[in-house]
Amino acid sequence: MFELRKVTFGYTEKEAIIKNADVKIAKGDFVLLRGPSGSGKTTFLRLLNGLAAPREGEIFFAGKPLGAYDLTFLRRRVVYLQQTPVMLDASVRENLRLPFSFRSAGKTKAPADTELTDYLSTFLLGEVSLEDNAQNLSGGQKQRLALIRALLLKPEVLLLDEPTASLDQESRRVVEECTEILNREEGVGIVMVSHTGYVPRRVQPRVLLLEKGALTEAPPP
Repeated sequence: MFELRKVTFGYTEKEAIIKNADVKIAKGDFVLLRGPSGSGKTTFLRLLNGLAAPREGEIFFAGKPLGAYDLTFLRRRVVYLQQTPVMLDASVRENLRLPFSFRSAGKTKAPADTELTDYLSTFLLGEVSLEDNAQNLSGGQKQRLALIRALLLKPEVLLLDEPTASLDQESRRVVEECTEILNREEGVGIVMVSHTGYVPRRVQPRVLLLEKGALTEAPPP
């Protein structure tokens, strides 16, 4: 699915936070990305869907260089969910349907209310109404809404930056289980940054360690 060839990235010429990274991520892999705070894990996710570009080297997706793709098209296939979710000052319904309002959605039909409420229930948001203003929800509720919005796009790959950081234990469990089921049953690739010591129960993950600029594979948990 992804191949990085001698990829180096840094915000300055003198300092690189990712150095000469060579790694392949196969279709359907469940990857846990770990490393110290500030080691470049978020940057690595951004590189995978074109939100950042390597200073040296090249990244391939499905056998083609990232630069060969229309970025809007790429980012619907490879969805990045950042740690702090962005919600419009609008209803839950409008926020969930937001990606379907863009020209890039083409003729893709926006999900019906029944599908949206089913997702809300699955992610323990049954008390949230589609009419509620999303800005008034808690941080954990917003994070789950952002994940639902990503899933509605039916992505091939989900890039998840600490998706459970602001969730309580029960909500964290639900999000982790849904992510594992999505990977195992639908083949969606997962690349997840996690500091919690999380160990998947339904899938066998790969672990990539990013530390001092070096990206290496670690033994699975």
